[in-house]
Amino acid sequence: MPAPLKRRSSVLWCIAVASTCLTPSTELRAQDSSNWPLVWAQWHNKTRDWGGIRTDLSDKGLDLGVLYTQDVAANPAGGMKQSLTYGGRLEGMAKLDFDKIFGIKNSSLHYIMYQGLGQGLSQEAIGNDFGVTQIFSSDILAIANLSLQQKLYHDQVYLSAGRLAVGDIFARDDTFAYYLNGALNSTPGQLLINQPAFTTYPFNTWGVAGTYTFPDNQYFGLGVYDANVDDLNNAEHGFNFRFQPEGNVLVVGQVGVNPGKDDTSQFLPGHYQLGAYYNSGTVDVLGNSTESREGNWGLYGIARQMVYQEEGDQGLSLWGLFTMAPQQAINTQPYGVSGGFFYQGLLPNRDDDVTAGAFILGFYSDNLVNQSYELVFEFAHRYQFRDWSYLTLDFQYVVNPAGNDDIPDAWVFGTEFSVKF
Repeated sequence: MPAPLKRRSSVLWCIAVASTCLTPSTELRAQDSSNWPLVWAQWHNKTRDWGGIRTDLSDKGLDLGVLYTQDVAANPAGGMKQSLTYGGRLEGMAKLDFDKIFGIKNSSLHYIMYQGLGQGLSQEAIGNDFGVTQIFSSDILAIANLSLQQKLYHDQVYLSAGRLAVGDIFARDDTFAYYLNGALNSTPGQLLINQPAFTTYPFNTWGVAGTYTFPDNQYFGLGVYDANVDDLNNAEHGFNFRFQPEGNVLVVGQVGVNPGKDDTSQFLPGHYQLGAYYNSGTVDVLGNSTESREGNWGLYGIARQMVYQEEGDQGLSLWGLFTMAPQQAINTQPYGVSGGFFYQGLLPNRDDDVTAGAFILGFYSDNLVNQSYELVFEFAHRYQFRDWSYLTLDFQYVVNPAGNDDIPDAWVFGTEFSVKF
């Protein structure tokens, strides 16, 4: 990269970190900044106030924050070659609270920038499609989110518009963050392989989306997004604000229910969702770039249920998901299924740690004669140090990488570390 571009990236990132960065407002409440120096257990909650600056800004309507996450992984056996990679992401975020600034209730502007770092092990060494490290998102400085958000009717209605990731609302489960594989964290990878327009954080496109939640915790959501592939590129450091849908629109609808969400509920906590999408754009036929089809659709479902509860959030939960995009001629993986478990508080005196296991399976299109299926097994344990920092130890076994018998099955060992400031 030429030196002038490097300097430009550095300047942009310094501006972004210094002036814009946000974690959710519930995590940004100011704390008492007395009693310095501080022990490790108190460090984040005490210093996150920045000597009172953060509280003053929050009172005036500006919440700030910084998040750093890294994945380090190696495949000592299997794949196209053996390697060890580091991938990281530094995020700066800001939220303008329009209630405090303009008196507009439950309205806010969100802005997030990120700097991608390092490499991804799947891309560099293994050659499989279900990326074994989820945090790597290209070595680029770019905007991850720029959106207006509004809540109405006692928070039953949620609306968002701007540069959005489709996966912020649809086909996601927050508990998938316990895994390192990008095909789970946090949206099913089988779906993304077929639909590049189904963006997931930090990638985004122009869109408008909303949800309505009923008093019994049932909900439905609807989103409409620009599906033009050229508009998805994170060019110009994310300041690529082209809007040329040219008839390429992605429409996503979803219904769901969250049993056991209320403390008074007789049910154990769970989450169930069923969704469908339609992309009106033109898609090239697999293996034949001269032929194309107009329109592509698919279905997905995710179910998660706690089956054993110790106390509070501690206990065992099971989950499963499916994806279906039946047009074999234009979908790389027409069918996919995944499932797994996680247990919070399995180890003695580690009530916030999470132990998790999963499998991820995707079947390739009949049009791809040399590819059959890819299967990944994953086992992970997250050490939750505090609410602001964790370390995950992870093992994965990749069977039939990219559906190709010529690539040896791969063993993967990895870690993920994250800290909020």
